[in-house]
Amino acid sequence: MDQSMIFNFFGGVSQDLFGWAVDYDKVLYELTRWLLPICICLLAEGICLEKWRKIEPLTCYRHETVKMWWRQKYVKSLLNGLSAAAVLFIAAAAVDQLSGVGLSGEVWKVLILWLPHILTILSFFLVLDLTGLRRLAPAILLLLEGFTFLLGFTHVGAARFMYGMWGMYFQSKWYYGETGVSVLTSLITEGILLVFGYLTGRLLLEKTARNR
Repeated sequence: MDQSMIFNFFGGVSQDLFGWAVDYDKVLYELTRWLLPICICLLAEGICLEKWRKIEPLTCYRHETVKMWWRQKYVKSLLNGLSAAAVLFIAAAAVDQLSGVGLSGEVWKVLILWLPHILTILSFFLVLDLTGLRRLAPAILLLLEGFTFLLGFTHVGAARFMYGMWGMYFQSKWYYGETGVSVLTSLITEGILLVFGYLTGRLLLEKTARNR
């Protein structure tokens, strides 16, 4: 498992806070490794948003309302981001296969946790892209991910509430049993956040349209 690209980059931080000794250097290294594919997905999404911005004046006229325009942009942008995330995951799986590591039965659990998590990150990106924080959005989201994980890791009682813990297989109940973060609660909450992101973006756009 230590040599698996899937587990190394998509499984999250494997350190157990309940162990006798926590290697914080290893924790930060694994956290950095976890953030790398997220960075790539944010970069891909940013490129797509810039292309979308160039054709926005033309696409706006094709929709009767701001609501319809935002719905199309939100769904299409999330699908683009999901495609980038899937390509990264498949590439890691291919490397594992070619290198002889193979794919364990736990890979699908990693995927189920990681994809909804990256989708919520991308939804936050789309909302921030509508504000004055557009250029800082990637840095804000990476800091949110890293800070909430570290907060949950160092304060065990708060771990289940910390966003940065939810997408990590190695911090979930699927891996650690009852001491891990609840998978069902994480997935449901992330689903709610996706809806919240859509509604927040729509409200921001409608407010902007009224002020013009």
